[in-house]
Amino acid sequence: MSQDADVLFKQGIQEYQGGNLQGAKTLWEQALSLYHTEGNLHHQGAALGNLGAVSEALGNLEEAIAYYKQHLSLAQEIGDRPGQQNALNNLGNAYSRLQDFPQALNSYQQGLLLTRKWGNLGRQGQALLNLRQVYQAMQDWEEAERCLQEQWAIANQLRQTQTQDMLDIAQQVGLNPLSDFAGANLAEVNFHYANLAGADLSNVNLSGADLSLADLSHAQLSHANLEKAILSNANLRDANLQYANLQGADLRTVLPRADLSDANLEEANLSGAYLQRANLSRANLSNADLSNSDLTDVNLEEAQLTGTLLKQANIDKAHVNQAYFKDNPKLSAALKQHLRDKGAIVE
Repeated sequence: MSQDADVLFKQGIQEYQGGNLQGAKTLWEQALSLYHTEGNLHHQGAALGNLGAVSEALGNLEEAIAYYKQHLSLAQEIGDRPGQQNALNNLGNAYSRLQDFPQALNSYQQGLLLTRKWGNLGRQGQALLNLRQVYQAMQDWEEAERCLQEQWAIANQLRQTQTQDMLDIAQQVGLNPLSDFAGANLAEVNFHYANLAGADLSNVNLSGADLSLADLSHAQLSHANLEKAILSNANLRDANLQYANLQGADLRTVLPRADLSDANLEEANLSGAYLQRANLSRANLSNADLSNSDLTDVNLEEAQLTGTLLKQANIDKAHVNQAYFKDNPKLSAALKQHLRDKGAIVE
């Protein structure tokens, strides 16, 4: 009998994956009946969970909740930890879809308590994400922020004990790099090769971080601390770095159309950087290395360039009105006059 039930169960999975939801439901109902007859409680739980999922997929949320409740009760009876967590998570999801937020919170909170009891940090992070999303739907921003900070605490705890990169750890605990990293402390983190295109990294602390070869195109990095960060060969096309601290950073990379207005680039290494049409207005480039960089149509208006290395940089192609040049080695008299003619202040 058990083999017959298992066959029906597997056939139900095939039908479900093929899009025949009603057929899958019928097969799992038959499998559940056989498992019940033979007293196979573990397999009954699996069938109940699947019946809840297919009922939810068919749009019958009340029936799905009834199945999930049966699954939870059975999992509690036999001490099935994963089953309890899955059932509570499924209940929370179903109640959320019904916009019954108090019941959703109750289910997710029970799930969080279990993950804490059993010490599963990754599941704790996911449970906190579920709670955070419900609080956001309820516009309870204070509780949502508390959940987010707890997720970060777990991520940092895992960072101390695991060798995997921070991006993987963050995603493991339910943190979305596109929206959840703003303002975070990620000093000296390894984001080598990370895909952070379009991510909100405003006000983030990435001092000393390895972002070499990372994709940061269109990323929001305004007011970020990137002091001494390694950004060599990163993609910073169209990135927003307004007011960012890039002192001593390695920026030997591509930054076309990047907004670096009001940024601190003291002692930054931009040698050979591709900066076409970037905005560096009012930026502090004192003692930075811009040798061999492409400055075509770069906005350097009101920028500070004291001691800046400009060897073989096409500074003549940049917009330099009110830019301040002083102590720039190997800047020819003719080029100095050309810059003055374009509105620069050259000493």
